Amino acid sequence: MPKPKRVVERTVSKATSRTGSATKKRGGGRTGGSGGGTITIASVSPSGNVGNPVPTVRATVEAEGANLSKRDIRLYLDGGEQGRFYYGRATGNLSYNLGMLSSGSHTVEIVATSGQGSSTSKKSWTFTVS
Repeated sequence: MPKPKRVVERTVSKATSRTGSATKKRGGGRTGGSGGGTITIASVSPSGNVGNPVPTVRATVEAEGANLSKRDIRLYLDGGEQGRFYYGRATGNLSYNLGMLSSGSHTVEIVATSGQGSSTSKKSWTFTVS
């Protein structure tokens, strides 16, 4: 009889400020470092005006020359860190169900740092719930 697969779930129990060291290098979406490869954050959504008050954040977070995991990525909504997002290491797909949002402007920020800390990429964008 095969052994059952081990499931590991990691969550963050409290929101934290994004003033930590993960933002030490800033870039518009790509930042290269020696030995850490290049991290790219692309295909971000939602953007512009959104009629759905329960949108899903989606992005592609990939690293050339580095092997990113969920713990290498930080996602912020309106300045508060969100820990319960999905990241598919093999595909680079990130998604997060935001829950019910109030009408108005909201900002999403993704910060990805290679495991060695030698490469960091940051992408932020704003959308409006109407």
